[in-house]
Amino acid sequence: MHTTEAHIATERPSRYLVQLCEHFDNKGRHLHHRPRAHALPDVPTDQIHVEWTDSEGVLRLAWGQCTLRATPGLLRVRVEAGDQENLGRLQDLVTTHIGRFSRRDPLRVEWQPSP
Repeated sequence: MHTTEAHIATERPSRYLVQLCEHFDNKGRHLHHRPRAHALPDVPTDQIHVEWTDSEGVLRLAWGQCTLRATPGLLRVRVEAGDQENLGRLQDLVTTHIGRFSRRDPLRVEWQPSP
């Protein structure tokens, strides 16, 4: 299993965690009804499973998993995939969405190999 992590400094880690999870939960339920320009390529909508609380979240896709944890001043993101290509897809997906959600006060996402 290939794994990387990002520790994202923010004053609102819970807000971003919930926003990401709600976005993907909503996308998974409604994507087949209303196509969007930023649809996930090659991902059947019934294969996006999202669970979350204010402090923890998990996104499960057919090609990998993303685990989120909000702690004071920090959003911790861990992505796992069976191969390097899918790991890169997950990193790009998370980085793109965090960038989109933090436009006014951009967050910095730097991926590091996981121990």
